[in-house]
Amino acid sequence: MKQKHQILFWSLGLLLLGLLFYRVGVEDVWTYVQTMGWGYIPVLGISLLWNLSNTWAWAACFGQRGEQRSGFWTLFRAKVGGEAVGQMMLVSVAGEVAKAYMLRAQVSVTRGLPSVVINKTTEFISGLGFVLLGAVVAVRQFSLPVAVQKGLAVGLLLATLCIAAGVLKQRQNAFGWILNLLKRLRLPFLEGRRQKVEEMDRNIAAFYRQNWRGFLVSLGLHSLSWVLGTLEVYFILRWLGQPLPFVSAFLLCSLSVMINTAFFFIPSGVGVFEGGHVFLFHLLGLSPGLGLAVGVIRRIRKIFWVVLGFLFLLPGLPRPVNASGTELSEHVEKEPDRT
Repeated sequence: MKQKHQILFWSLGLLLLGLLFYRVGVEDVWTYVQTMGWGYIPVLGISLLWNLSNTWAWAACFGQRGEQRSGFWTLFRAKVGGEAVGQMMLVSVAGEVAKAYMLRAQVSVTRGLPSVVINKTTEFISGLGFVLLGAVVAVRQFSLPVAVQKGLAVGLLLATLCIAAGVLKQRQNAFGWILNLLKRLRLPFLEGRRQKVEEMDRNIAAFYRQNWRGFLVSLGLHSLSWVLGTLEVYFILRWLGQPLPFVSAFLLCSLSVMINTAFFFIPSGVGVFEGGHVFLFHLLGLSPGLGLAVGVIRRIRKIFWVVLGFLFLLPGLPRPVNASGTELSEHVEKEPDRT
């Protein structure tokens, strides 16, 4: 059934993308895409910077100094590879699990998965701040109907409450409640892993108690990544000869995040991502064709990182090594339960 849903939502996204090209026109979009030329290199450079920033943000989520953790390059590979998996799946959490799986040679699941959860939490919090600021700018810059303003306020308030509840839950019982719920439903198939689950809960709670500096560093680095995303749009428009003020690029990015989040069930946001750009450019009084072109150019950047991520997943690539310089493949084979 999940596979059928996957195919259905991919099909819906591709259908929407096809309708966008039909309504807006292919010729203008293709002209803009070609006009980028060598401009794709700086675009990839900007995206590399935010991937590095996000990797450092993740590195800050591993608890106290001296605790078990992976090297930066291993984290970078795991981040890009995991996100490539998440882009292709209906449930994006699969990408987060893939990140922890890719670290299994150096970091146990009871250490790796908590770092992934904490890192994703700081990303959500920074993203919420980014979107909230964008909503404020939108309300001030446009004469939005009162109903739309109320809808934005309610949506952001609910998102804030959900994230706050999530953080509080992580400080107490991040995963254990799932086992308790399954036990009440007489589905105890995960009871055998309760000890590991409780250890992960303790590691997450210990991080929030003992490493607020790491939390703030991760939050700051993720915030930097959102700014770099705005810089990407700002640069693309200038390169295409359609410059906008940085605040307008920021508005486009922040509201785009809102749209993509609302349609989270579409894998990789295909069609929705591009359609959001068309809608927002129209809202700003700009050409829908330019909006679709910017969406397609950013999609090309996404495809580059997805392909690279799957290359990182190939078993033929160099494996992580331990401090003595030997490969850790034997270590993985001896401890299959860490997967």
